[in-house]
Amino acid sequence: MKISSTLTKDTMASPITLVEPGRTNKLLQRWYRISSPPEPASSASFEQREQFRRGRTGSQVALVVLVICISAFPAAFRGTNLFLAGILSVGLLAIFAAIALNRMGYVTQAGILVVIAITASPATDILTTPGGLNPSVLPVFSIMVLPLMCVVSLLPARWVFVFATGNSLFTLYAMTLMPHNAELNAILKVSFISIVTPIILSQLIVSVVAYLWVTGAVHAIRRADRAEEIAQLEHALAVNAEITAQQKEQLETSIQKIIETNTRVANGDFDARVPLTKDNVLWQVSSSLNNFLSRLQRSRQELHQMRVELEQSREENSRLKGLLR
Repeated sequence: MKISSTLTKDTMASPITLVEPGRTNKLLQRWYRISSPPEPASSASFEQREQFRRGRTGSQVALVVLVICISAFPAAFRGTNLFLAGILSVGLLAIFAAIALNRMGYVTQAGILVVIAITASPATDILTTPGGLNPSVLPVFSIMVLPLMCVVSLLPARWVFVFATGNSLFTLYAMTLMPHNAELNAILKVSFISIVTPIILSQLIVSVVAYLWVTGAVHAIRRADRAEEIAQLEHALAVNAEITAQQKEQLETSIQKIIETNTRVANGDFDARVPLTKDNVLWQVSSSLNNFLSRLQRSRQELHQMRVELEQSREENSRLKGLLR
């Protein structure tokens, strides 16, 4: 039994359980804590946020593949392919390793493991076909384009061409060097080009389309990110301009109050003080001026007291001179 058909039958036989959205979000958050790289700070660069996005996507894909592999084990022991249980075990080990690497921040390495685990399923199905390749295995080659969509989601977009080339070389190897049964040999002798060409073309077309789609999306996100940065910068400049205008207005008002206080003092009002608070930019200047005015006022009061005492002393001297006469 082929892996693809095994997974399909097993999935169809499994009951579907509906989970409430709130509980689903909590479960996903718990899963992200053990499988996803830490979320970057808001000030992180675009490259750091893009790496986190790929790591989060890899965490989601790893969860799906993990559930499929575990659910396929019962069918593996009932199928005709004796290697299926071993293939699933190796796939589980690869997924667990990818989860650990993804959590530690090795997003690219984790993505490679996940994609290899996904690609290995149809490839190993082909390699372990009992009795050699036969016509029924040909549709499995078309499934090998599906992992390419995971490649562009989990890895840098250019990696899609690496895996597409590997899939194409594997197709040529399987069609030319692997054992075939008599029926498939007869078909390949007549229609080798018409069978192999669509498989390789599908790899090429999907790779180009996926690459263009992902690079376009990344460029769009980058432009949006730059537009957001520009908007934030413009907002910051507007706020700074407003603050500068307020400070200028406060400065002009404060200078005017200092001038008014000096004018009152010049006109003889030594009780005048500059009415500025500590949050004012000229508070230190006004505080020094107010201290000076306070000292000046005390000095005037002391001088006035000395004049009064001197006048009293003169009057007392005059009175004493009058008595002596």
